[in-house]
Formats: sequence, C-alpha cells, structure tokens
Amino acid sequence: MYNFFKNISEKNSCQLNGACSIHPSVNALYQVLANQIREISFYLVKLKEFNITDENAIDLSLKGLSIFLINTSYNQKKYLDFIYDIYSAKCEIKERYKKHCKENEFPCEIIDSNFQLNKNTTISELIKYAQNNIAIKEKHVDKTKQRLYELITIFARLCAIEVIKIKKLDKEFKEYDFEILRFFALTNSYSIRNEKIIRRIKEFSSYALMIMNKLNTIYETRYGKKESATPATNAFMGHCILVSGDDIDELEKLLKAIEKTETKEEINVYTNGALFLAHFYPYFKNNKYLKGHWGGDNAEYDFSIFPGSILITQNFIQKIDTLYRGEIFSNKLISFSKVFDITNDNYMPLIECSLGLDGFLKTTEKTSIKVSYDREKILKFLENFEEQEIIIISSFLNGVDVIKDHENKKILYLNCPLENDVLEESIKILQKKNVKITIFFAQCNLSSLNMLMALLDKNIELNIANCPHSLINPHVIESLNKDFNVNII
Repeated sequence: MYNFFKNISEKNSCQLNGACSIHPSVNALYQVLANQIREISFYLVKLKEFNITDENAIDLSLKGLSIFLINTSYNQKKYLDFIYDIYSAKCEIKERYKKHCKENEFPCEIIDSNFQLNKNTTISELIKYAQNNIAIKEKHVDKTKQRLYELITIFARLCAIEVIKIKKLDKEFKEYDFEILRFFALTNSYSIRNEKIIRRIKEFSSYALMIMNKLNTIYETRYGKKESATPATNAFMGHCILVSGDDIDELEKLLKAIEKTETKEEINVYTNGALFLAHFYPYFKNNKYLKGHWGGDNAEYDFSIFPGSILITQNFIQKIDTLYRGEIFSNKLISFSKVFDITNDNYMPLIECSLGLDGFLKTTEKTSIKVSYDREKILKFLENFEEQEIIIISSFLNGVDVIKDHENKKILYLNCPLENDVLEESIKILQKKNVKITIFFAQCNLSSLNMLMALLDKNIELNIANCPHSLINPHVIESLNKDFNVNII
C-alpha cells in the first residue's frame, strides 16, 4: 500500500508536463465566477435580515462554488451559459433586496460594481475585465487580507463540494447551505479587521466537521459500513469502463445502468484516482461489475492507455490539458472540450461506446492493494492511552526527517485515506484526556486540506505537506502557515 500511494504522489501529471499552476486566463475566468457568487452571497445575507430566503439563488451559488476551473481545455459555451445564469441571479436578488429596503425605509448597502454581462459577451472580454480587477486588488488590498480571503474561498468551496454530494442523495438537505454562503460573503468587505476574519474562519471549522460527518453517515447508510478491502489493480480481459473523480453516486448510477443493459457481453468497470475509496463500502465491494482499481493519479497517462470508454465525474479535479480526447464522457457543470456530455444521468452512450471498443485483450497478472480500516482497533488503543503526547500521521510519510523532533513520542499511523472520521473520533478521546496532539497530513489533497481547516479551532499542532499550485493558490498555504501556525512540510 505504501508504494501505491508513494507512486500517486510522485506521478502527479502536472509535474510530468511542467504545468503545475493554473493558467492566468483560466484563473481570471474563475475570479469572474467567484465575484458574482460573492455578490449573491452578500445580498442573501442582507435579505436574511428581512427573513427572506431565495432557495434558487442559494442552490445555484453552491453549485458555482463547487466548480474547480483549472484546465485551459474547458467547454467555453458551458462556461458562458453558467456565468450568465449566475449573473442573472445576482441581478435579480440585488433588485429584490433594493425593493425591500425601499418598502421598509431601510438604508441599502450596495456593492459597487461596473460588471456588465449579456449574451454577446466574449471569453476574452471577461478575461480582460477580471485581470484588471485582480491587478487593482493586489495594489490596494493588504497582503494578509488577500491570503485570508483566498483561504475563506477554498474553505467555502470544499464545503460546498461536500454539500452538493449530500444533496445528490438527499435532495431535501439544506442545513448548512446558508452558513457556507454567509461565510463566503465575508470576502466582500475589505474594512473588516484581520483578527476578526481569523476568528470567523475558526468558528466556521465546526460547520466543516458537521458537513463531513453528515456525508459519512449518508454514505454508510446507503452503501454499508466501511471495512478493510483488497481491490484488484490488474486488468481483466474484456470491454471496460474507467471512472475517475470522487463522486461515488455516479459510480452507483453507472453500475445500475450496466445491470439494466440488455447485452450478453460482459463490461468490466474500474475506478481511478480518488474513487478507489468506493471499494471499502460493501455495496461496491460486492458488485460483480466493479472489477478493481486501475492506474495511479496521473489521469493524462492513465486515460491515454486505457482501452475502453472513460467517465469523468463531477468532482474530477486534475489537469489534463495535454491529453488528446478520445472516448471520454462527463456530466461536469463545465466540462472539458472534445468530451461527450452525459445528460439526465443517461449512461447508455458511455456503455455502448465501451461495447464498441476492444477493451483489454487479456487478463494480466493478478495484483491488488490491501488497505485496512482499523477504526475499532485504533479507538480501543486510544481509550487505554496514558501518555501525555501523541503524533498522528495521516496517510504515508515520505521520509522521517520531519518527525525527528518527536522520536520519543507515541506515533499513531492512519494509513487508510478513509480515516478522517477516525481522526476526528481520536481527537475527541485524546482531548478529554488532555493529551497534547500533533498531526501530520502527509499528503495535500482536497480531502486532507478540508480536514486540516476543520481542525483550526482545536488547539492542535498541525502539519501538512506542501500543496500543488494546480489545485491550491499558494496564498492559502501562506495563510495557514502565517495566520494559523500550520507547519508546511
């Protein structure tokens, strides 16, 4: 298992092709989107003072927050359509707020903005507008506030992603929607003191934990309690589909669609990237169509040699700019160019495509990954723990130099990436015993970053591996280090 995760870390696709940062034009377009959601969030908070809630604006804003735009090969029409929807919602809710201010003789607070959008607006016009705004902000806003607002932005986005996952399986779930947008709305004001921003970030950490717990409960209720697993990593002869991302519900829908397919030809499904987590739930572990996990974490390489059709799920977040598009399908809100769209959860074109391809011509030598989920064993160990200090290492740690100052302390290894829930339970047990806790997040990905930020208010010494710039703005890491005393390893 160590070597598997080590390979994932070392074969990062952007490192191989030298594109480890987001292109300035793509970053500019995301800023346009984020700015419109900021304004919507501002007016939603203001309307709440009149006990008015706009569910459509909230839902659209959360979807927008959940988007990671990092590839230059995005579908421009989808982007323009979505930004127009966001802009229209902003204008509508702004007018609604102004109307209620007037009716109640209440002084309105309006965000000054010269941004105008219509159906004829071009991508180049949006990029130019955003780049000018970015330059103004960098000139007039102090560096500390800039990095704090970047941290709020990524924190709100990570929580929005989790909430969207919950909503896919529980359409009535709305418990934390407004809290996320109220948190994000903080980034509209540059007069707020930095100390207050830091305090609000710590206060929001508790919501992040509650959202993670809710998602974990929903998954285990639907797919069974997590358990140790040994998914196969070799290829099996026959037609095949590769599913990449971390959206377990899409994997479920695909497997059900295959089951309903009236064909006598066998179709083998493989997970890729973060979706290997699915194998630890009994529902997927025991599914006859799901054969194993294939590839590492270099999507460009994996996709280029896979002999079947490929499904990119909603939360697939990797740079694949240099990849030649083949038989790839996706239902992302803003999908890649030259990729076939999945509409209305209709996976039949994907399935039919896989049947038209040769697939793997033979079954390769049997290989597998063994990953243990030792929740009960770990919690029992901690219940009997009597030391004053403990080091907790989440995922593998590449080298021992970073923990040489802790050689005489007890070390607990949480090697399974499913163990965020175990980590939280462990912290509760240890803090009741007044044990000093040091945590090393040995990989920086969206899951570990979200968990780390959810612990910012817990009086724990936190350490995290440096993050790839293709996913995380360097200002976020700088803020964690300088404003929250998180050590970067």
